[in-house]
Amino acid sequence: MNREISAELTVPASLKRPSGTTLDVFACHPLADGEKIVLYLHGGAYKFGSAASHRALVGRIANHASVRCVTIDYRLAPLHPYPAQLHDAHTAFWHLVQMGFRAEDIVVAGDSAGGNLALSLTVLLRHTGHCTCGLLLLSPWVDLTTERPSIQRNAKYDFLCAPPLESPLNPARTFYAPGRPLSPEMITEMAHPLVSPVYADFAEFPPTLIQAGEKEIIIDEISQLYENIAAHNPNAKHGRYVYECYADMIHVFHQFLDLPDAQYAIAKAGEFIKAL
Repeated sequence: MNREISAELTVPASLKRPSGTTLDVFACHPLADGEKIVLYLHGGAYKFGSAASHRALVGRIANHASVRCVTIDYRLAPLHPYPAQLHDAHTAFWHLVQMGFRAEDIVVAGDSAGGNLALSLTVLLRHTGHCTCGLLLLSPWVDLTTERPSIQRNAKYDFLCAPPLESPLNPARTFYAPGRPLSPEMITEMAHPLVSPVYADFAEFPPTLIQAGEKEIIIDEISQLYENIAAHNPNAKHGRYVYECYADMIHVFHQFLDLPDAQYAIAKAGEFIKAL
């Protein structure tokens, strides 16, 4: 059954219609050959959030990168558990291709759970032989199976306060299999790279920028993600994989748009996308 996925198209303030054309910059098709576009996947523990909740952040990324961004309203748990979100992201990606964008010109980006989804989508696309332009991950949630030391170490700093994995209210469980009792088999399933992409094969992975805050409770798994990517690509060109950890910052500090560190990080994200 066909199902529409609502989305927002963000246009950078600097974008001008190509001279001599009547192309609509708010129509989701390429304005020129080789135009890059960002597919942005919002955060919110897979339970809340929307294109609207991330409009200001995506707008600043679009302006700094001078590219258009599409943010989708993927289905949310627990009403729509895994893999509904991955299906929606995959559908949105191929819709952009159908509209005329090349797969290799699409930058996949996301924050928190959206970072998990962006990374899982990229892993899935590579498994099927397709390569994206690059990957922007803001405080990505990449391991749903393990509670690492930073959860306790940074609990007094970060606003995140997820119940332990043993609780049915844990966001990993409400996302993956709401109502299902926790078991060793379930944890094994949740370690699959399309659920917990920190465990993926990152050999010859597309260019990736990871940004995170030193004081967020999931910083240990984010650091592990970068270490895994670097380990799989020992001969990668300098700058292909970048990890920026911002001192004293919390989870998705980018959403606090007036913070100097947030403004700097968003500007760096724009530079990264421009350079792809």
